[in-house]
Amino acid sequence: MITIKEQADFKAKDFFNYLNQQLNDVIQKARGNNLPVKIAAGTTYQQRNVKAKITEYEFGKKYVSIFKSPKMEVKLAYYLEDIDHGCKITFKEDVLSYDEKKHSNIGTWFYNWQLKQGAKRQLKQMKNNVLAYTK
Repeated sequence: MITIKEQADFKAKDFFNYLNQQLNDVIQKARGNNLPVKIAAGTTYQQRNVKAKITEYEFGKKYVSIFKSPKMEVKLAYYLEDIDHGCKITFKEDVLSYDEKKHSNIGTWFYNWQLKQGAKRQLKQMKNNVLAYTK
C-alpha cells in the first residue's frame, strides 16, 4: 500500500464538491441516464470492463473506492482534514491484486516505487483540478 500526505490550498468541502461533480458525471454516463446520483458507501457503477464500488464515504472527510477489472483490483482512498490554511490530504492506493509472494524483493521494491510515483502524479493532478474548479 502506498500512502502520501500533502497539504492543499483549498478546504475539504471544495475537494468533495469537485469529486462529487466528477462522480455524478461518470455515474450518469455509465448508467446511461441523467437521474440524480446519491454519492454514498455502496454506490456502484461500471465503465467499460471496470467495476467501481464506493466502500466508504463521508462528505468532507473520506472517500474510499475499489475498482475491479479482469486483471486488476485497486483500492483508492482520500482522507481529508481542514487545517488553518487549507486542508491536509492523505491519499492511499493499494493494488489488491498484487501478490508480493510471487515476486522478488527487488521486484516488489521497484513495483512499489513505480506505484508511489504514479500516486504522487495522481494526487497532484487532483489538487490542480480542485483548484481550477474553485476559481
